[in-house]
Amino acid sequence: MSERRRDPAEQVTVIGVAVAALVAVVVVAQGLGSAGVATAQKPVPTAAPPSVASSTAQPPARTTTSVPAKVQLATAVYDLRAGAFVSRSGEDTPFAAESLTKLLIATDLAASGRLAGDNLARVKGMLSTSDDQIANQLWTADGGPAIVAREVRAMGLKATAPPRDPGRWGDTTMTAADVVRIYQYVMTRMPAGQRNVLLSDLAATAQAADGTDQDFGITLAVPDGQWWAKQAWACCRPAWDVHTTGLVGADQRYIVVALSQQPLAGGFAGATKVITGVAKTLVAGLDLAPRP
Repeated sequence: MSERRRDPAEQVTVIGVAVAALVAVVVVAQGLGSAGVATAQKPVPTAAPPSVASSTAQPPARTTTSVPAKVQLATAVYDLRAGAFVSRSGEDTPFAAESLTKLLIATDLAASGRLAGDNLARVKGMLSTSDDQIANQLWTADGGPAIVAREVRAMGLKATAPPRDPGRWGDTTMTAADVVRIYQYVMTRMPAGQRNVLLSDLAATAQAADGTDQDFGITLAVPDGQWWAKQAWACCRPAWDVHTTGLVGADQRYIVVALSQQPLAGGFAGATKVITGVAKTLVAGLDLAPRP
């Protein structure tokens, strides 16, 4: 797990409004290779599988983060222990998944019994260092868009769709609600051995394979040892996509998702500061202690 570093000098303004007021779509800007730079598209309709539990737990805090104009944001916090959302906003809005597609590549390998041998090191690099070259290889070898179709069926995803260009895995579209479903699948339906492998791979390194600083969002908002995160970022079609997602709490109690699309003018540094502020608001008041 990455060593904690101090927050950036510029802080995102925090105001006292409800987390539910953050309705939009954020874009995690990935500094990825040819497959991963994308903009959100309307997803292809899929069959309607069982929905994520829709009951809402008492919000832990009534504070939120203001975001600059023209930032699109979608968020969700889900309590696995209670089986309910803590908060959610814009959770059914589709975004370009960018490197979140790597979660589907990994779970698809696991489902086919191939999360073993040489693939263990490949998946670890793809998830922890967000290595795009490994993702390109696995995407091509396993059927590209067919990976998404298989995982949509397996996980009951409602609004996730393959990319229109089969070679651009980052153009896969996904909603915050479906990201919650992916983590639910990992935590409640995946065999324990496979789940433990993926959780160890979600100890995101501070620096990505391409040199990008991926220590933002959840990894700066939650103490070390209490997060398992998959970050995503890309530019510039037509903006910065910056996403932070993962499990938080000593016993992986909560799923936290923040997807964003942000203006180019703020740059990657500005976009990650915004998403870090959002993540801090989402986790404020959550009970991160292990179950007694």
